[in-house]
Amino acid sequence: MNINILYIFIVMKGSLNAELKVGDKVMCYHMDGEIGVPPGTIGKVTDVTTDPFEPGGDEKIISVKWENGVNLALISSTDSWKKLMSEE
Repeated sequence: MNINILYIFIVMKGSLNAELKVGDKVMCYHMDGEIGVPPGTIGKVTDVTTDPFEPGGDEKIISVKWENGVNLALISSTDSWKKLMSEE
């Protein structure tokens, strides 16, 4: 899979780890301990749930179907992403 580093920097403006809902497009910046979804990979959110292992109840598990065919969840306490607007 080719990842355009220039594209990553163009979409970097704006805040990281925005609130996500089912159907949102997202770009992975970092997944802690995972190599199946490299930085710059784009995916579509399929589910958002509260992380049962975090005591505060604010942390989320965001299930994503990535364009490289991988299904891996983002964890809001450890991972970084950017919500993509429809024109990106």
